[in-house]
Amino acid sequence: MVRRCLVLFLAPASSSCGPSDVGLTAPPSAAASVAVAATPTPRTPVPTGTRMEDLAAQFVYDASAPIGIVERGSAPDGTLTVRDIEFTSAKGGRARAYVITPPSSGPHPAMVFVAGSNQRREDIRAEALGIARLSVVALVLEQSQIAAARPQIWTFNAQDREEAIETVLDTRRAIDMLVGRTDVDTARIGYYGFSYGAWLGAISAAVDKRLSLVVLRSGGPQILSEIARASARTLTTEYSALMATVDQMSYAPNIAVPVLVQNGSRDTTYTAEQMRAWQERIGGAKTMKTYDAGHTLDTTANTDALAWISERWRLSPP
Repeated sequence: MVRRCLVLFLAPASSSCGPSDVGLTAPPSAAASVAVAATPTPRTPVPTGTRMEDLAAQFVYDASAPIGIVERGSAPDGTLTVRDIEFTSAKGGRARAYVITPPSSGPHPAMVFVAGSNQRREDIRAEALGIARLSVVALVLEQSQIAAARPQIWTFNAQDREEAIETVLDTRRAIDMLVGRTDVDTARIGYYGFSYGAWLGAISAAVDKRLSLVVLRSGGPQILSEIARASARTLTTEYSALMATVDQMSYAPNIAVPVLVQNGSRDTTYTAEQMRAWQERIGGAKTMKTYDAGHTLDTTANTDALAWISERWRLSPP
């Protein structure tokens, strides 16, 4: 039986359940169960092995290429400044983000934020603002398929893997941008991801050692078969093999920095066994917390995240 929360994830972010309730979304369901069409040839070469160095090769890019930052606008939010920017994606095209800066010159810690699948950057902006008020530079990244106005995941073909790779590469380019800022302390750059953002966070932390701490909220193992069933589809062997190359459970043990892992005991996205497997799989000096909450967690989880980040980065309250 398809779990209730998974069904909610099939709704677009603008549905009545509210944007924060959208974690792993899928395209509109078909009228009848159909097999997914043959997987197109992937654009990114498929790893020839399963070692970490083989998997990490998918996320290699030219770090010397110009970032090409363009500011589209800015606005104050209290003492903070929110800038709407674009920059050159490692895969071509334009990535989009908000950069939120404190009033002082720093250097400040900095953090990259990524929301749940097919959510927009606005959906995690409030959390970024809360952390920015601790004198942290916050970069709120738009997922690649949203920034480029491509079909939303899950398409159940090779494009799902390409979007995961591209958003991780955009994360790495965002880190490049933060490293180049004079108001950023390059020894204190972190990542904060919700749901699908936590999936990509496990990959990002494993392949980019410039991150000094990671917050993974409402993450878990891949549940692509459940998402497919909820949209009346079945998975091809080719698709499953492709997605195994970006399976967060393969990357999570290679996280080597402090990580806060937050899950809700009433989150019906995953079974209790799946959540335990996810938490146990993550490497690094991890702090695991489970709340009496659903997929979107609760105010206690938000407070704990702020406190955990503040303690490790020795931040003063706003």
